[in-house]
Amino acid sequence: MGETEFKLEEATTSEVHGDRKGGMYCTVSRIVMSLLTVTVLIAATAVLVYYLPTRPVDQVATKPSIVNYPTAADDITPTGRLTTSAESPGNTTTTDLTTTAQQPQPTGAPVTLAPPDDIMKGRLSKTVLPRRYELTLRPFLYDDDVPDSKLGQRFTFDGWVRIKVECMEATDEITLHSKNITIHGMPTVHSVSTLDNTDIFESYKMIEEYSFLVLKLKEMLRPHEGYDIFIRYSGIMATDILLGFYPSKYITSQNETRYIATTQMEGPYARRVLPCFDEPTFKASYDVQLEHRTDMSALSNGIDIRRIQLDSHWSRTYFKRVPSMPTYLLAFVVHDFSSINVTNAHGCLIRIWCETELTDYASYALNVSESIQTYFDDYLDNEFPLDKQDHIAIQEFFFGAMENWGLITYRDITLLYDEAMYGSGRYVALMITHELAHMWFGNLVTMDWWNDLWLNEGFATYMQHIGIDLVLPELKISEQFYANRVSFALYVDGTGVYPSLREPVYATEGDILGQFNGITYEKGGSILWMLEHFLTLDVFNQGIRNYLKERAYKNANAEHLWEELTYADKDVGKHDVKRIMDTWTLQPGYPLITLTRTGQDIVATQKRFMFNFNANRSTEFDDLGHRWYVPLTYVYKSGPSDQFDKPEQVWMEPADQYSYIKLPDEAASDDWYLANAKMVGFYRVNYEDDNWQRLLDQAAVDPSVFPEETKVGLIDLTHYLSIAEVIPRYIYQNFSTYFGPSSPSTRRAVVATSSYFAKMLLRNDTGRSQPASPVQNYMQQLIEPLYAESGWDDSFTPDIQRQRRNKHQFDVTSAACFHSNIHCVDKASSLVKAYMDEEKPITVSPNLRSVVYCNGIRFGGRPEWNYGWEMMQTTTDRQERARWMSALTCSRDSSLLKSYLQTVLEQGLGLDLHRGEAALILIGVAENPAGYQVAWDFIRSNWEGTYELLKGNREISISDVFGEVTSFFNTQEELQELLDFGSSHRLGVLKYAYQAAIIETEVNIRWMVNSAQQTDQWIASIV
Repeated sequence: MGETEFKLEEATTSEVHGDRKGGMYCTVSRIVMSLLTVTVLIAATAVLVYYLPTRPVDQVATKPSIVNYPTAADDITPTGRLTTSAESPGNTTTTDLTTTAQQPQPTGAPVTLAPPDDIMKGRLSKTVLPRRYELTLRPFLYDDDVPDSKLGQRFTFDGWVRIKVECMEATDEITLHSKNITIHGMPTVHSVSTLDNTDIFESYKMIEEYSFLVLKLKEMLRPHEGYDIFIRYSGIMATDILLGFYPSKYITSQNETRYIATTQMEGPYARRVLPCFDEPTFKASYDVQLEHRTDMSALSNGIDIRRIQLDSHWSRTYFKRVPSMPTYLLAFVVHDFSSINVTNAHGCLIRIWCETELTDYASYALNVSESIQTYFDDYLDNEFPLDKQDHIAIQEFFFGAMENWGLITYRDITLLYDEAMYGSGRYVALMITHELAHMWFGNLVTMDWWNDLWLNEGFATYMQHIGIDLVLPELKISEQFYANRVSFALYVDGTGVYPSLREPVYATEGDILGQFNGITYEKGGSILWMLEHFLTLDVFNQGIRNYLKERAYKNANAEHLWEELTYADKDVGKHDVKRIMDTWTLQPGYPLITLTRTGQDIVATQKRFMFNFNANRSTEFDDLGHRWYVPLTYVYKSGPSDQFDKPEQVWMEPADQYSYIKLPDEAASDDWYLANAKMVGFYRVNYEDDNWQRLLDQAAVDPSVFPEETKVGLIDLTHYLSIAEVIPRYIYQNFSTYFGPSSPSTRRAVVATSSYFAKMLLRNDTGRSQPASPVQNYMQQLIEPLYAESGWDDSFTPDIQRQRRNKHQFDVTSAACFHSNIHCVDKASSLVKAYMDEEKPITVSPNLRSVVYCNGIRFGGRPEWNYGWEMMQTTTDRQERARWMSALTCSRDSSLLKSYLQTVLEQGLGLDLHRGEAALILIGVAENPAGYQVAWDFIRSNWEGTYELLKGNREISISDVFGEVTSFFNTQEELQELLDFGSSHRLGVLKYAYQAAIIETEVNIRWMVNSAQQTDQWIASIV
């Protein structure tokens, strides 16, 4: 593709009109043809006006409809799901409880969302497709490697690539991606379909804006013929960002610094490693060979099949060909690690690689990965196709893990695990399960483009509960799906600023990285959870298996998934899955369902939920009015005993102003009713006041009527509805009082939701005030039963780094200390003082050290701070250094925190921080009530450096840090600071987090004005 394809040049007047110099020129024949054309158009318009039905003015679509709505011809008899407008006033849907509701039916060809006109800017043409890469690379990691480097320096690599391509359309150019790569000599291009071996390469040029390498050819390529592209090149191993092909440093227990070479190709980073077609849709097979120091070894996606020694310094390892996959899954590691392994029941070799001295911590990961992979083989009816699956633990790694096919890379702490010391391996198991799910969802079947990234990440999120239920059934993780996944997704999407799941994505690094967000992961998983429940698990699983078989080794988009699920359901529920799910994936947000009962009839309406309903929202989907197909489930007080497992369901439709539920005659007039029975739907529900009161009465008398998921869900739901000022706060307060004591999960839900108003009311209280405030006492009372049950228990206390990456695991001990529980504070303080006594050294379980260090410093003074500072600088244990780094951010002295940020992040102090450690420090200060202002000042005065430091880091992103800082904001002055910040700084990937922060600050201000005093008084009355 040439440069001319990226701009349109206006034709000159002479090109359009030949030699005529302006004016209008009409012949008699042209006049006659024009008159005939006008006559035909008038007649056609008259016919359309006559036959098209009249449409009310307020229903005029501003854009082509995204969803095919049912017409009068689609309406079904009164025994079915739909009725005509004559049968139901207002064109509404009436559902009789005693009939089996039919589901949305197909109504013609699917309608798709038109992308923006310039969405293909920067995308590759499909005139030439890659079929196979042959790749050789040699990294130079140490000084004694450099003499062989073509660039003559350390941390570079040399290589060559041969790309076998097929021409699809005649062209005399081939466009690939290439970034920061030095080409040696000239590329060559040869035909492999003819005996003519002539090199047809002519010249090349770079288009830096799009990282394009354009090869100009001497002749046109012929369609459906094969060609070879050959390029010798060198590249720089990135030392400033852990992306592309980069050196990863690790330090041994003997304080020896060593290096490995590893990769991170997702998102658009393969182009930094080799010239290639660096878009997901360009799948190809790979033959890889790596040249490396003889005292090191190599891994790639395929299993190693041969190793030869080239000379006394270099060896070459060959790998088995890997079938069709995109460039972002290509991976290789040159290392000096060791492994443990097992071959599973299906003959796949599974290996865990790590530093040699850490192999004792690899057995848990090996057991989990073997169990999960074997189980997924059977569960998905699709065996993992490669000969081996490697998992490798890397110290310097930006993300939690990366799902490279056959070679999953992890940050070491997310893979290695000491069962004897750390208790439950929930977080490690979750991480492994997520990455293994990608072997099918993302690797075997790959999204067409980044706008369908949710097909990868949403499925991996959804599959986590299936895998964990197998290896840790005692956790009952499926019962926690709402609390762990749906609640967070509803919160994020409720700000009203994030795009839809399938928002168009441009071919820029910022747009691609922006897709790795909570909407993609959590909302993606949540709507699949909802989809599974309204289709039934059997239908859903059959559709998924069909999808994997049909699209294996190919690309897919959501349309392919909808097609297979609709087909699987054709003889069961007969749902038109595309028509339903387009409303959940092509528009942002979700509905608030409002239910009102009169007699035996319940009327349901929907509108988009927003925490701030007065905020400006996108008008992009105003033709739909932000409306959805809603699978509305419900139960009622006198319903069957199994109704929570088999709830009744009706469908709400986007085109309907009202939908109806008719309760049976045996339902008493004072029966409560409850929608979204087990919280599996991705929506919120509100009721008339009488029904809220009946639900509260039931909770007060016998909360056991409600399943655990429902109790947790009602606590969470009413909290957020009250924050949005949809319902009065007393409803939440009463549910938390009635449900809270019933189980650990409900107590955790009350603590989690109460933390919001505790933050608002205590944001400037660093725990020094004596006596403690009523709010602090209230929080202590909530936490006390949990603390008495599991405080200081290794099994319930995640180490700080795992905790930060596993936000769903509630840390009772840290919460108790944070809210100044006397026993917790005294114990942490005494343990740190014992640590400081060199004559009587003590040992604390690694799982408890973060809690001890943090709170010893929080409630200590200068001696504790200085001790922590010294330990951070002198320890040779990397995990210990990270613990002390985090602990120092816990100080209640804002001057110390300011000095800490400036000294460590601005000056470095010779600590040789990698980005993950720097991010750990910054977010620790941001989370601290005594530090959020310090972090905010630091970010504003060091914005460019902070942005570059955290850009691309998915574990602790710039959005995470920004969100933590601004979560404390609740004054007009702080809102103005936010607005000023946005007007004077480049936001980049922070765009949505910034907009969300404005909404959240506005909501916090409103809460302080309207609810703070009432909440304070309520707390004072019960403590």
